Amino acid sequence: MNEDRVAAARERWVAFGEWRRQRPFWGGVLLLVAGLLTAYLPAAYDEFLLFAAGSFTGSALLFGGSLVVCGLLVFAVPSLSSVLGGLGILVATVSLFGALGGFVVGSVLGGLGGILAFAWTAPDERDSSDDR
Repeated sequence: MNEDRVAAARERWVAFGEWRRQRPFWGGVLLLVAGLLTAYLPAAYDEFLLFAAGSFTGSALLFGGSLVVCGLLVFAVPSLSSVLGGLGILVATVSLFGALGGFVVGSVLGGLGGILAFAWTAPDERDSSDDR
């Protein structure tokens, strides 16, 4: 029984590896994390800033949501990864001015994720079969 679970877990891990190789995985992950940081940090710590309350909250949610959508679309439509990566870089850069870029951390991660998504190329069929 335990061997069946190990075999099933191994099959799921191999299937996840195949799925991951077919898309810009790390670019999408970094865009998702950047979006969450960009949306959360300025909204959560807005009272500690010397600005009017709520001044960054709306723009933080807008830019953070845009980065999350870019990250999810990179996973869903890998053929558009260069367009979505460029859009992620643009949104991460603009979020520095509109939402403090998740205290710069979200903006840096968004830029890195956008670069990874932009630079990703689909693997050849020959390359994926040689990995086994």
